[in-house]
Amino acid sequence: MAIGKDELLAKLSEWNIAHTTLQHALSPTCEVHSQNLKGTAFEKFIGKGQAKNLFFKVPSGGGPLKNRLFLVCALVETDVDNKALSARMGIKASAPLRFASDDIFDDVLQIPKGSVNPFVMAQSSCSDVFLLLDKQFQKCEGLLFHPMQSDWTTCLSPEQLDAFLTHAAPGRVLYVDLSSSDKIDVPALAPKATPVSTGPKAPSAGPSSALASGGSTTQTSGSWYSPPYQTVMGWTL
Repeated sequence: MAIGKDELLAKLSEWNIAHTTLQHALSPTCEVHSQNLKGTAFEKFIGKGQAKNLFFKVPSGGGPLKNRLFLVCALVETDVDNKALSARMGIKASAPLRFASDDIFDDVLQIPKGSVNPFVMAQSSCSDVFLLLDKQFQKCEGLLFHPMQSDWTTCLSPEQLDAFLTHAAPGRVLYVDLSSSDKIDVPALAPKATPVSTGPKAPSAGPSSALASGGSTTQTSGSWYSPPYQTVMGWTL
């Protein structure tokens, strides 16, 4: 089940993740996004906190990481070389990281192209996605991401992004210096639990709590779907 903007912003508030969100014209590319942020409170972050998001799949001939899915989120000005990144991850040079096909993009991210962001990691459909974050994010005052649709932008600090990912995707996130050539050790995904039948189910007690408010400045709120737990050659989003 896909998560919408309202559900996302409500969850940020529930988790007490400070954020500010504003509306603007549709911004499916980084260039258009920059134009649409001029004259807004986020103008100061143009070129200093805007992100591009690249969704890759390792081909079946890529070696130990074959068929794995990776979302790379980096500052717009950071160079992301898919072949160099593949080599650092131990992916075979003959089958480097490639853009995920449209059907994988739609089935897994469940979001319009031009709206991709690290918040998708909270969706159950993304439980097999591993997130690589630009280490330069940690030096920024604020980071800008679309909250599931490209006519809105959410700003939060690097620390608040970390807090979100700790809740939403534990064990599936790694900061990477994309200017380095050092080896990147990608941990294996945790195996999915297999349901075990233990006899007749007890009657459900029903919902135990409602969404709570957190410190934020947003214009909308809503409900949330809780998951079980979790240019170069790519989309520039």
